[in-house]
Amino acid sequence: GRSGNSRQRHRRDSGGIYGRRSRRNRSLTATKDSLLKEASSTKDIDNTVKSNVMNGNNDNSIANTSTIVNDNNGLQHTKYIIKEQAHQLSKVFYLENLPFLIVAGLFLSYILSDTLSNIAFYRFMWLSSLLTPPGAILRWKLSKLNGTIFQHSRKWKWVPYGTLLANVLGSLVSISCVATYQHVVVNGSGSYSKDGWLAVFLKAMQVGFAGSLSTVSTFVKEIVDISKKYPSHAKSCYYGIGTIVCCCLLGLLIYSPIVHSSAGSV
Repeated sequence: GRSGNSRQRHRRDSGGIYGRRSRRNRSLTATKDSLLKEASSTKDIDNTVKSNVMNGNNDNSIANTSTIVNDNNGLQHTKYIIKEQAHQLSKVFYLENLPFLIVAGLFLSYILSDTLSNIAFYRFMWLSSLLTPPGAILRWKLSKLNGTIFQHSRKWKWVPYGTLLANVLGSLVSISCVATYQHVVVNGSGSYSKDGWLAVFLKAMQVGFAGSLSTVSTFVKEIVDISKKYPSHAKSCYYGIGTIVCCCLLGLLIYSPIVHSSAGSV
C-alpha cells in the first residue's frame, strides 16, 4: 500500500514538473517568436541578433537578445529626434539669414548689371549698398553717447547728444556731397559727366552713408519722450527746433562758399 501511494505521488510530482517545464518551454518559444518579428521589422538590427534568437535555448540568450532589440529601437528613436532637430535648426538658419541672402543677391546683381551694361543706375545702387553699413555702424556708436554727456549737469543732461551729433554729421556729409557735385559736375569745365564715377559716388555717399547715419524716427521719438518726461517745460521744442536750425546753419556755411566760388569762376 505504501509503495502504491509513493508511486502515485511520484507520478503527480513528475507530471507537475513536466507540466511546468512544458509551459515554460511554450513561453520561451512565444518569446522567441515575438523577438524574431520585432527583429525582422527593424532594418538596422545586426544579423547576430537573429542567430541568438534562433539558437538560444536558455534564458540568458533570450534576455540578451531582448536587450539588443530594445537598444536598437532606442537608437532608431534617437536618430529620428536628431534628424527632426537638425531639420528645425536648418529652417531657423535659413529664416534668420534670409534678409542677408536677399541683400547679397541684389548687391551682386547690381555689380553684374553695371559690369555688363555700364549703366549709372546700377553703379549707384551697389555703391549706396556698400556705403550704408558704415553709416549705420557709426550711427549705432554715436547712440551710446545718449545720457553719458553732462551727466552731472541738471540743466543739460536731458539732451540726447548722440542722436543730435548723428543728425548734424549726416546733414553735413549730405550737403557737402551736394555742394561738391554742383561745383565739379554741374558748374565744372565738363571734365566730369553726370554719369561718371565721381558723380555717382557723391550721390551714393549722400544716400547710402549720410542717409543711414542720420535718423528721423529716433529724433521724433525722443521729442515725444522729452515732452512726456517734462510736460510743464518746452525742452522738447528746444531740442527739435535746435537740431533743425543747427543743421541748416552749418549746411549753409558749407554749401554757400563752394557753390558761389564755382559760379564766380564760370
